Amino acid sequence: MKATKSFYNFPALTVGVCFLVLGLGSAVFGQARSSISGYVFGPGRVPVSEAAVELRTDYDSVIARTRTGGSGQFNFFGVPNGRFTITVLPLGTNFDEQSKSIEIAGIGARGQPIPENVQIDFYLQPRKGSAEAKGTNEVVFAQEVPEPARKLYEGAISDLGAKRTAQGMDGLKQAIDLFPTYFSALKRLGAEQLLQERYEEAMKSFRSALAVNKRCFPCWHGVTYASFALGKWNDAIESAQKALEIDKNSVGTLAMLGIAQRAVKKYEEAEISLLRAKKLDGVKTPDIYWNLALLYAYNLKKYQEAADALELYLKANPSIPDPTKIKQLIKRLRENRPPA
Repeated sequence: MKATKSFYNFPALTVGVCFLVLGLGSAVFGQARSSISGYVFGPGRVPVSEAAVELRTDYDSVIARTRTGGSGQFNFFGVPNGRFTITVLPLGTNFDEQSKSIEIAGIGARGQPIPENVQIDFYLQPRKGSAEAKGTNEVVFAQEVPEPARKLYEGAISDLGAKRTAQGMDGLKQAIDLFPTYFSALKRLGAEQLLQERYEEAMKSFRSALAVNKRCFPCWHGVTYASFALGKWNDAIESAQKALEIDKNSVGTLAMLGIAQRAVKKYEEAEISLLRAKKLDGVKTPDIYWNLALLYAYNLKKYQEAADALELYLKANPSIPDPTKIKQLIKRLRENRPPA
């Protein structure tokens, strides 16, 4: 993926397939940099997008926040050693909140610091007393499906739920071969292809689903994700705008739209999109404020606004071990001086 221009000699993280990645900074006191990643699913292993995910210390202090992307994935990079709790807050859905504990040791057999890469997945359940839970931004779509195709689809969903991914993918493709306009199968196939970072294939599956039902937010969001990951900025802009016609308050879609607009030098439009994302975010997603700062500092030459955005970046990403460089940059921008 192409990286956005950074203030320093390292690429700035952008909203990628695992939207949004929070950088916790450099190794602390000689510890190795570790990472925690995973997926958030609903019943039937359907990915839950736009769910807030928090990383908390053993003392219940939030040190990082992110959101799941269209594939349900989240990531935390640069995690120091210690005990942590990961909490999924699926706001706007009928799912219960869920938490899991994890410990990062980061020490090899000889006592040397080594990075750990920990995978932890969440399977959310409907809240007690609620109707069957629906994923975020989901629109009900009824379709009459031939019985053989339906059975193949149900078997595929069962396989995917049991983590028999290859069998599940094959089942989805067989169901689609029997019934090429099978909306649910096409949409689910696209989601699974996103999980596997097969972006071109995912885009094709989602577009086939959209040919059947143009009011599918997860499909437009999925096309946006895939286009963004491939650096196809104009495609990402077009699909993000379609997604926002269905859900105008999707923070993830607005952020990707703004970053893509900046990539094609539509700076005023990028500002509008990122400010909308900022208004809805509640200072949880560092990448929104980082990309706003880049836009203001390098493209719009609004140095006070860039400094404001960087202060919010620090607030949204409180675990940076050494924020000195960011604070120095804020001071420079407050003096109406461009970044070095």
